[in-house]
This record gives sequence, C-alpha cells and structure tokens, in this order.
Amino acid sequence: MTSSRLRVRFAAIALTALLPLVAAGVASTPAAAATTPSIRLIAASADAEIHLFRKGNYQIHLPVFVASVGGAFELWGQRPSYDEPVGLSQVVRDPSGDVVENLPLAGVPEPDLGRGMPEFIKTSLTKLNGTPIKDASRTFCPNSYNQERIDDSGPELSTYPVGCWASPFTRGGVFGIDEGWAARAQTSVGPKLAINEGSRYEITVSIAEPYRTALAIPAEDASVTVPATVVQGAGDDHQSHRKGAVLTTAEPEATPAAAMPITTPPASALPDIEALPAWGMSVQNRSSGRSFLTFGATAWNAGPGILMVEGFRDPQSTTMDAYQYFYEDGEAVGKVDAGELEYDDRDMHDHWHFRDFAAYSLLDVNKVKVVDSGKEAFCLAPTDPIDLTVDGAAWRPWLTDLSTACGEQDSLWIREVLQAGWGDTYAQYRPGQSFEITDLPNGKYFVRVLANPGNVLLEGSTDNNVALRKIWLKGKGSERHVVVPPYGLVDSEGSSCGVFC
Repeated sequence: MTSSRLRVRFAAIALTALLPLVAAGVASTPAAAATTPSIRLIAASADAEIHLFRKGNYQIHLPVFVASVGGAFELWGQRPSYDEPVGLSQVVRDPSGDVVENLPLAGVPEPDLGRGMPEFIKTSLTKLNGTPIKDASRTFCPNSYNQERIDDSGPELSTYPVGCWASPFTRGGVFGIDEGWAARAQTSVGPKLAINEGSRYEITVSIAEPYRTALAIPAEDASVTVPATVVQGAGDDHQSHRKGAVLTTAEPEATPAAAMPITTPPASALPDIEALPAWGMSVQNRSSGRSFLTFGATAWNAGPGILMVEGFRDPQSTTMDAYQYFYEDGEAVGKVDAGELEYDDRDMHDHWHFRDFAAYSLLDVNKVKVVDSGKEAFCLAPTDPIDLTVDGAAWRPWLTDLSTACGEQDSLWIREVLQAGWGDTYAQYRPGQSFEITDLPNGKYFVRVLANPGNVLLEGSTDNNVALRKIWLKGKGSERHVVVPPYGLVDSEGSSCGVFC
C-alpha cells in the first residue's frame, strides 16, 4: 500500500470515529467558555512568479498559508438528514480537549464535505497602479495534505483528518488546523491569462467576506498582497530564482512565540550519534588530468532517543532557527538551540540543510588533515538500518508523522529526523564533496568521518563520533586507484590488498 493510500485510510478512520459525535451534535455551551480561535493568512515569499505557458495557460508560484490563531481552528460540517443541507459550525475546545462551544456560522456558503469551504479564498491580479486584471474564488480544505508547523506551541503531529473527501452519503465532516500549524491555500485567477512575459503585477489573496464576518477575522489577518513577475513557464526551476526570499506576514514584526522552553532533557531521551567507517571508495580520473577520491559515509543514531531537528521560519529571515527536540513515551520533553537551517538551491538539492551533522576529511599517515570534503550540510533521514536491536530502535520509521520533511524554498517549517537504530548515508561523488587527490603522493592515508563536528547536537556520548578508514593510493595518471583493506572482518570493498593490509 502506498503512503498516500495509507494517509487516506487513516483519515477515513479518524473521520469515522468522529461521525457519531458530529451527527449527535455538541453539548450546549458551559458557563466558562474557552477563547475562540481564529485564522490568518501568511505569504511565504517576499515576491511571486507567474509562470506563463502556451495559449495563456499559467501557474502562480505564490505559497499562501492559512494559519491558526489563538488555538486549534476546528470546523464541523453536519447534515441532520439527507433531506436537509449541510450546516457549518466552529467547535471550540478547552486545553484538555473537551468541547466547550459550538458556534453555528451563519451567512456562509454550504460546506462541501468532500472538498471543504466553497468560495473561501479569493485571488486578485492587478496592475501595479491598481487596475484590476482578473480574480477568482477557490474552495479551501483545512485538512490539506500540505500542512506545516509555524512554531512549537501546538502538537508535534497534526491531529485532524488528512484531505477533504467524502461519499455522497457522508453526514458529517471535521476540518481543522492545529495550534501552531498552517495549511496551504491554493491560489488561482481562472483558467487563462492575457499577460506578457516580464510584466509586473500584484497578487492579493484574501479570505472572502462572508467567512471574515462569521469567524471575526480582523482585516489585517484576512489579506496579503505581494508583487509578481511573469516568467516563461519552465517546470519547477522557479525555486532557484527566489533563493533567500523573506517570509512576509500580515504582522511582520510579530515573531511566533515558542511554547516549549529551552530545557535540559533526561539522559534517557538523548540520541547517540556514532560515526561509521567510510566505504564504497573509488578514484575518478578525469580527462583534465585531475583525480578525485569518492566515498560513502554513514553516521547513525545508536539511541535510545530519537534525533530530531526542527526549523521555524522567522518572518524577516532567509534562514530557519533550528532546535533539537527530545522525546519520551512519544511526548516532547525538552529542546535546545541547534543553530540554523539554510536553503540549498543547487542541482540535486533544492531543500533545507542542517549544517552540523557530520564532516569528512582525508588524513595523511601521521593523521594530519590534508583535504576536506565540501559536504557540510544535510537533510537528515533514515537510509540504512544499522542496529534495530538497540534500545528505542524504530522498526518502521517511515510509517509515522515524526518523519523527515526537507521542504522547499518557501517552506515555513522543516523537521529532520533520524530514528534510533538507523543511519544516514551520503555518497561523496559530487564536485566539491569528493577529495581531490591530484597532487597527493601515493601512500597510506585515512578517511575520517566526524559526527556532530561542532558539538551543536546534544547526545549521550561523544566518544564514538570519529571513525577512521585506512586506505592506500596507488598508480599514476589514468591508472590512479585506491586499495582499501577490510575493517576487522568487514571487507566492504571486496578488495584484495595483499601485503598492503
């Protein structure tokens, strides 16, 4: 079963479990009601691009998010019977999760239990002088497949059903955005545009008036405007044009406040990052006469805690503030600062990187560094099972929401995860990452893998953060090659090194 099918199935289970409550309605409001949550729009780019294709077809690259404000934003759509229309209400819960208010929303379009809130998002395209060009309204599904965290004030995992879908006989639907989370809102101004490449416009995305009134959304939270340039349509290459875009919000001076304080976690929640010997080595001899030593390197988490780094986008920054989180029994029990995440727009990357996971060097016979690898940033993910018998090992790390999301340039939030028992392997064959050995004499060397090089990550032990793999460089010119002896009983290269071992 594919991951998308699994997510739909889980969403169905979650929705089915709630239907009896939805159909039965919510109890009347107690005397002490909770604060009513609301929503606001966030534009995750300082500017936008309209990719123009043939015959007026286009695509707007303007990631707009609908974020919760003041708690979890939750809507229920209910059909009392098959002879009656679907009604919409906002459900408010107290901190324990109990329902304390059911607020019917009057004057809004009838919700579509299979798609969401009709005519919720309005997108307008105008010239820079304000002359209108075109606008359109779109349905909004709060249960978007593209949900991202804004800060850590809410749950680590999204708690609402995933996706808006229903059968013709569905009687109740639950739509929501958790506290500290945001859902992408699709933007469009209709099927075709009569615009020219290179022209500049403004795009305004807003929440439609009936919903503004019904949900008491302030005007400054209900609309965002960004400039847009028309470019020739070229797939996803737009990412490289906007490296370093600054996040804009309706209130740019307001940075989200993190709910969890900086704390020292218990030892039982700490990961243990261990370096493994390099492997998969070969020499690339190029026609230019230059030679490069390629290799694979793995650092793994020996547990018992999960290694998790999350980044949150500051409204006025091109980087993300990074934090390392610690868990016990599935609950976050602490966090510490972990530097920054930076976006890498180079070919074969195009995602956010954490810098301080590992470093690679080539040492001479006296174990003095002679060459560094240019590989210095990572998107952590479990690629290799190293020891699934260690305490806290995850046997099926992909079947959990606590998984890696390397993100895109305009992401609000990143989570990079390495579960206990698993390693993250990188092959250093790209230019700037392999070791250049053109001018190095033949002889004995060591490839050093150094985990957690800046000691930015908090872990149980640093005694196992260095691994050395002995090698010999041999040959001349196009015959330059590497000989790698076994590491203990492990002959990873399948080499016969004779007296050199």
